[in-house]
Amino acid sequence: MDKPGPGCGRRLVCRFGGDRRGAVLPLVAIVLVFLIVVAGAGLDFARAINQKQGISQSLDAAMLAVARELSVRNMTAAEVQAYLDSNYAAYFGANAAGSLIPGVEVVVDAPVVDPLARRVQVSASSSVPTYFINLAGLGPDTLKVAVSAQAIYPKSVEAALVVDVTGSMGGSKIEALQDAAAGFVNTLIPPETADSNEKMRIALVPYATGVNIGTTRATLATNGANASRSSFPYCVSERTGAEAATDASYTTAPVGPGTNQYSYKRGRFVRWDGNLVYSRSYICPDSALVPLTRDPGSASRSGTLLYEIANLRARGNTAGQTGIAWGWYALSANWAALWPTGSKPASYSDQRVLKYLVIMTDGNFNTVFGPRKVNWTNYDWIAQSSNASDDRAQALCTAIKASGIKIITVGFQIASGSSADTLMRGCASSAADYYKADSNAALIAEFTKIANQIKSTFLIR
Repeated sequence: MDKPGPGCGRRLVCRFGGDRRGAVLPLVAIVLVFLIVVAGAGLDFARAINQKQGISQSLDAAMLAVARELSVRNMTAAEVQAYLDSNYAAYFGANAAGSLIPGVEVVVDAPVVDPLARRVQVSASSSVPTYFINLAGLGPDTLKVAVSAQAIYPKSVEAALVVDVTGSMGGSKIEALQDAAAGFVNTLIPPETADSNEKMRIALVPYATGVNIGTTRATLATNGANASRSSFPYCVSERTGAEAATDASYTTAPVGPGTNQYSYKRGRFVRWDGNLVYSRSYICPDSALVPLTRDPGSASRSGTLLYEIANLRARGNTAGQTGIAWGWYALSANWAALWPTGSKPASYSDQRVLKYLVIMTDGNFNTVFGPRKVNWTNYDWIAQSSNASDDRAQALCTAIKASGIKIITVGFQIASGSSADTLMRGCASSAADYYKADSNAALIAEFTKIANQIKSTFLIR
């Protein structure tokens, strides 16, 4: 204690004025408040971090759900927002594992959908009240936390399944093809997702000595040349000339009709030896082409994928290049005018769509179409035996691959080194895209593998 100065009038007052022992109390009070704020700030920040983690978990769960929805259907930004709003409680309650603070609102911003990048991004934020750092005006009343999440959703798929239904496919082989093709469709469009499917479209192209596309379409595609085939006006074949190996529209270069008609549902055919024969086998299959569709249908619903597959019948020769050409036309936007609204193919430049052409055969291609003179009679357009079928098919495959379509081929019980084996190997986009099936069971298994390959690719890319 300091001694009182000489100017002190009274001893008690002077002693009180010189006492310094209580001066530290205000400082202790200030330091104590600061320590409480610092210690409490840890709790405030911990609450904010906990809230952010909870929002992050919830938003991730919401994005996974949105991605699942987008894997089967297309959604606009407004539809994504509506989906998140309708499932708000599920994702920002249960999926947060109790980490969200009761009574504190989570604000979900409007989603941003980028259809070209196939990305949907959503942000969410929350303002967490503080209990300590705002004491005495030392910090904010709330701590704002924000989280963003994004999901990459799969591309859409257009796949044309081109199947051989020629005479050599009779008996158990056509039954195996029916099972394999139905399995292919059901794998890509599972029955439980068929009603909501907006991502996967499949076309079916059965071929033999021509392709059955229906009379109305055949009239357009042949520019009326099918009229002279009055008992099978629904049949079409290929085209020759400069556009033979292109997908130029039928309005630019019409395709040929079915073979020259001999009598009711019997067509003429020129054999290898040059002799002229006629039979029902030389017209196109009864099973019709099904343009791109999201609806698999059923074996009992006429005109649908599964119905036409269930009714495949084996008859006729192998004009494989005709089947390949019509598989391409089913995938080409240049032919959009021929198909119904829901079956019009996307443009090649549409980066949101993957295109596949699956070609199956059980033997050598052996039939082409064109004009020919036989026994002093000129036939305008007639089916004829020819090894040129392979060359025409290979030219088509080369052009199809150049357009960006992936070709997957299947050789069914064909000999290694045969012309069919060589052609299917050469048509495939890569060695890995050529499948060989040496038995009925193997055909079913290979079709399932192909469907799963397409499915996994469209989910990843």
